[in-house]
Amino acid sequence: MIFLAFFRKDRRSIRTPAARAGAAWRVALVIPAILLIVAAAFAQDDDEKPKIPGLDKIISANEHLMFTGTVKTLDEKHNFISVSSVEGEDTEIFPIKHSTKVETSDGFRKKLAVLSPGTRIIVYYEQRADHRTVTDIQLYTSESKKKEPPS
Repeated sequence: MIFLAFFRKDRRSIRTPAARAGAAWRVALVIPAILLIVAAAFAQDDDEKPKIPGLDKIISANEHLMFTGTVKTLDEKHNFISVSSVEGEDTEIFPIKHSTKVETSDGFRKKLAVLSPGTRIIVYYEQRADHRTVTDIQLYTSESKKKEPPS
């Protein structure tokens, strides 16, 4: 009869209460062990991440960013502009092209030559991996206002 019970679909009928209690203890020990292993794996991933400031900006995908400051230097020969930050003493260097769009706050287009040292600007750029692309430069003040005639 025990032999037939072994081949039956309902195998629980041959287990004794002591065998069921032993199985419950095994389950009670295995589940917390699995949870500890999973928690240790996640904790290990956090420790392996590099702790380099600004690395997230370099690694992340395409980002549309802006930088506000004053023009320090404009080098059209080497195609770059350096801009010092309004907040603090940071200086950022941006690659530019002759086709880089420069606009006043009113929307009037200007040439790159308008960007003399001391001009307050907003640089709109895209960051892809470690490469920057300037999309637009906007002058902080409008130069399109007409002078009033002397009275």
